[in-house]
Amino acid sequence: MSKQLVRSPIVWIAGALAAALAIVFTYAYLGAFLNPSGNARNVPVAVVSEDAGTSIHGIKLNLGGELAGSVSSGSVSDKSVRFTVLPDHRALLARMRDDKVFAAIVVPRDFSQKVANLVGGKASSSEPLRIEILTNPAAGTIASSSAEQIATKTVQRFEQAAVTRIDAGLRLLGATPSGDLAAAFADTGVVTVSPAVALPAKSALGTGPFFFQLTIALGGFFLAAIISAAAEIAAGRSKLHLPGWTLERPAVGVSKAQLAMLKVALTLLFALPTALLQTLFAVKGLGMQATNPLALAFFSALGSAAVAMITLFFLLTLDVAGRIVAVLVTILFAVPSSGGVYPEQTLPHVFRFLGDWLPLRRMTDGARSLTFFDGNSAAGLGTALWVLALYLGVFTLLTLFVVWNRREPSSALPTD
Repeated sequence: MSKQLVRSPIVWIAGALAAALAIVFTYAYLGAFLNPSGNARNVPVAVVSEDAGTSIHGIKLNLGGELAGSVSSGSVSDKSVRFTVLPDHRALLARMRDDKVFAAIVVPRDFSQKVANLVGGKASSSEPLRIEILTNPAAGTIASSSAEQIATKTVQRFEQAAVTRIDAGLRLLGATPSGDLAAAFADTGVVTVSPAVALPAKSALGTGPFFFQLTIALGGFFLAAIISAAAEIAAGRSKLHLPGWTLERPAVGVSKAQLAMLKVALTLLFALPTALLQTLFAVKGLGMQATNPLALAFFSALGSAAVAMITLFFLLTLDVAGRIVAVLVTILFAVPSSGGVYPEQTLPHVFRFLGDWLPLRRMTDGARSLTFFDGNSAAGLGTALWVLALYLGVFTLLTLFVVWNRREPSSALPTD
């Protein structure tokens, strides 16, 4: 008998499938995160110029305007960044609270004047040059740090070009700077970095909403799996084997369709209290910060129900294989494509595509809005609500459709 099992193609196919899945797991996590700099595309960075400008030897100088113009015209060409020029601080903070900007370059009103003072030997040590880079840690630690690096390099390149251009222009006019302009730029701290949107305590450095929604997704997955197994046992269609004990119930007179309907009803019924308890424990028990805990709880219930129904659909349609497919869709590929730790702008194309279709991305966006951005719809909550509601509705209808088409004739129903 053992030789027959070893020779069975099913055993070898199962082993090969397990090895293939292990490679898929490796690709899903290492492939997504190994090279964020190389994969970076369209990281959102803003430029705000408040520079009033001045003149040097009769020539107008407005370095802030030049920087804004260079990024608007595309002369600062870099596929890793998407620059946006904004008029002032207020517009910048609004975009950051919409989670649409990860970092910003801000040129102050007197920047060109201070450069002119340096050139003319009138600079004061108490008035250093200063271009500020503001970050948005609420977008995620890696999101803000990636954007900060891009912004810093952009400023450094612009400084070098400005120094060269000013020096050459003065020499053409027969004038000579009173000092080394490049050294003056370097010595006076041209770039300072500070957060524009502060993170609350116990926020996991901006990744708290993602990890919380991952637990919600896991809760939804296990909810569907446990309810499904429990219903099968209660109906007498399955057994639970434990060491030294077997839980077995007599068969009851329900069809597969009726049993599936029961699974759907119980799964939806338990999704809300499960998510409410998870949120209560996270906020009150663990101290997770949230600007609106009640709204976060109901939003999480929507996400939990959506994940649970996706899981239940695959369990009912594919049985054992459905467990694997459900894990791949709701957890395995959903985690690296969610933008929770690494923003979508630093992921390979395949994971950006998956993130648009898998629920955890929207769950993370909505939770981040409710945790850091006062439930701002533009920060991801609005899209998350209708996408998750669509997931829930579609997969509930698909599950009911499958149930309807698998009705058993009354003669086939088991009796008490």
